[in-house]
Amino acid sequence: MKMSIAAAVESVEKGLAQRIKARSKELSHWQAQREEAERREQQCAREITEMEMAMAVLRRSLGLDAPAPSTEQLDLIRLRSQTVVLSCIEIMRANGGKGRVADITKTLIAAGKLRGRSAYSTVIKTMDRDSRFHKTGRGEFALANSEEMRLM
Repeated sequence: MKMSIAAAVESVEKGLAQRIKARSKELSHWQAQREEAERREQQCAREITEMEMAMAVLRRSLGLDAPAPSTEQLDLIRLRSQTVVLSCIEIMRANGGKGRVADITKTLIAAGKLRGRSAYSTVIKTMDRDSRFHKTGRGEFALANSEEMRLM
């Protein structure tokens, strides 16, 4: 009798393990689709902004009235074209020479410079390895000297 109970439990566990594996696979699929949708949404928003800015520049070059592009969008486009190090320096300069890695990462993701789960580690490793930065606390850095504040 004990043997049949153990066999029944093992059979149920095996069935549940298969269902867990299938659901885990399904969950991974949906997470990947969500991440891809978020990436495409950000890309689409950036392209719309760039096209709106192009229209404004064209209208102004023809002497027509056009709204000025937001400086925030111009800053994000500039960050996208720089290296991660230069972007970090620029962001930190705007914040008085200091910065939290999480905030810098969010800015670089919004600019389209970085994406995905590895963005935070990219920023922190970049700052750890570069002598222009020094760690001031957990997840916080400052520019190593005031010369970086004046450069750029």
